[in-house]
Amino acid sequence: MTRNDQLSRLLPQRFANGTQIRRFAKPCPRCGGTVEARDMEGQMMMLDQKLFLAAHAACPHCDHRFGVACAITADKRVHRVRLPMWLYKLWMKSNARRGVTIVPADPQWQGEEDDAPPPVPSIADAELSFDDAIVGRFQGEAIPEACEWQGRRYRFERVVQPGLPAQCAAHEILVRAHLVYALEDAPQPA
Repeated sequence: MTRNDQLSRLLPQRFANGTQIRRFAKPCPRCGGTVEARDMEGQMMMLDQKLFLAAHAACPHCDHRFGVACAITADKRVHRVRLPMWLYKLWMKSNARRGVTIVPADPQWQGEEDDAPPPVPSIADAELSFDDAIVGRFQGEAIPEACEWQGRRYRFERVVQPGLPAQCAAHEILVRAHLVYALEDAPQPA
């Protein structure tokens, strides 16, 4: 979330209800021409089922440059953010540090579906013992720093994007359908 990227590379984004944002465009305030996501550079962040977007756009028709600051809800409604761009980006940055940001998978790096391992079932909370320390929040839910399962300690690793099948390595477990924990004493890849 902290570095700027071409917005078309950050799309599609999926909400928990399955709705996807595949395209994004805005009209140029000078000429009225359509400015697509490929002509915008900025950041996106998913927080509380809203997609927050801060970008700088360059109109391909008249070369006018302008800022885009908005929030998109799961029903695909776009709401303008009425903050100065610098303040909005600062707000996004502070929320990215406190919470968990969903980073979209790059389609160029995804293999064929046949190559993907089968989805992993989630382990029931009753079988786990959680630490009191919290590393962040995801969709309003606290993320414990570590947990214990079958006598072994696991540390929080990442969040699985809602709506996508969860996949874990042999030394990882899935908790609450979207939190992945890695075995603490697992050998690290070289």
